[in-house]
Amino acid sequence: MHTMTLVTTTLASNHCGINLAREEALLLADKPARTLYLIFYENFPALVLGKSLDYEHEIWRHKVHPPVYRRISGGGSVMHMTGNLNYSLFLSLADFPQFMNIALSYERILGALAQALGPNVTREGYSDLAIRCRGAARKFSGNAQCRKRGWIMHHGTLLYDTEAIRQIPWYLKPPPKEPEYRRGRGHRDFMTNVLPVTSRAALMRRVRLAFAREFGAELRTMRECELLNSLNLRAGAHRFSDKTLITPFPAEREPQ
Repeated sequence: MHTMTLVTTTLASNHCGINLAREEALLLADKPARTLYLIFYENFPALVLGKSLDYEHEIWRHKVHPPVYRRISGGGSVMHMTGNLNYSLFLSLADFPQFMNIALSYERILGALAQALGPNVTREGYSDLAIRCRGAARKFSGNAQCRKRGWIMHHGTLLYDTEAIRQIPWYLKPPPKEPEYRRGRGHRDFMTNVLPVTSRAALMRRVRLAFAREFGAELRTMRECELLNSLNLRAGAHRFSDKTLITPFPAEREPQ
């Protein structure tokens, strides 16, 4: 049996729409067996809704806000920006049939990250990672999944910069549904950065090693263009659709 390989790359673009489209293209591409893929990227400011969420209920519309996009996975709304690292892990259900059990897949993936990020990091709710500080569990990572063509795309955000946290409550409303551990706290009291990891490079290294260890995979780093070529994907072919881009500016400023 061939050894499992974890291929990792960092996307060059900081454009949220392009990177969401790149994720979907990677999920749908024909990919070899015994291979996992892990991509990282950071976006310029953007607001991203889960596939079934309503713009009206999630965002303070009266404020001048960044572009709003809709992703193909479920979960809550999130703000993308510098200081909030995005990661996407792609796994084949043929290689991991046990992950037909969705709860088990979250348990294994988030458990591996929690172990790698420190003794005070725990999985909370269904798909959050939190760290205990100032007497309470505070969220630094939200996660979601999309499953198509026999593959899982598990993606999440990892807040590592405190400045990023300050912007979130300005644009995002409190969620209509919240995990029990949130206990009614506002965004600022509920969230924190990935203490003690405050370096993007160190954070990426821990994530890579966590998944390689968890799935018994050998690490292989590729440049983005090399990865795309290996999957017969063209770098310029992935454009976000009108459905993905909900609004590029606040509703009250839309042209007539």
